Amino acid sequence: MKETIKKAAAALFAEYGYAGTSLAQISEKVGIKKPSLYAHFKSKDHLFECIMEDAFDAETKRVEEAGDLHKLLQSYLFLYEEDALFRFLLTSSFFPPDFLKKRILEQYDEYLHALEEKVKTVLPSDSVHAEDAAVMYTIILDSLFVELCYGTRERSQKRLDTAWRVYEQAFMKGQKKR
Repeated sequence: MKETIKKAAAALFAEYGYAGTSLAQISEKVGIKKPSLYAHFKSKDHLFECIMEDAFDAETKRVEEAGDLHKLLQSYLFLYEEDALFRFLLTSSFFPPDFLKKRILEQYDEYLHALEEKVKTVLPSDSVHAEDAAVMYTIILDSLFVELCYGTRERSQKRLDTAWRVYEQAFMKGQKKR
């Protein structure tokens, strides 16, 4: 039941934000009475924090397991549409509730750092611009995330295709072409 509650709450928080989502909405979506939520979570804040931890853990694991940088970026197009936990992570990182803002921004910074480190391990071994490549990768990622939140999938795909072509020419020399 706890996982069902978190999944439903993640979808609602992603769509309506922290302030726009009530425990009553969450309990209704799950099909339980509102007081039953307290058997699993101390408060709305606690529920939000638990989901945020799950979201960062899931995304950090995806980055650690990634072997292909382009496929990782491409996967975000699918994830945003299909995975409420990822949508929650993205929207909550852009618009965190005040009580968690500092912590979320710190976690997001740790995530970006892990991503930059991952990029460095995937680059060709003779790459002399590993730091630049890692930072540029996160710039592409940021652009993609903004477009996913505010634009369309088509525009997101177009941005990704163009940015990746330039990225690949600049940093992926010697790697197998797509």
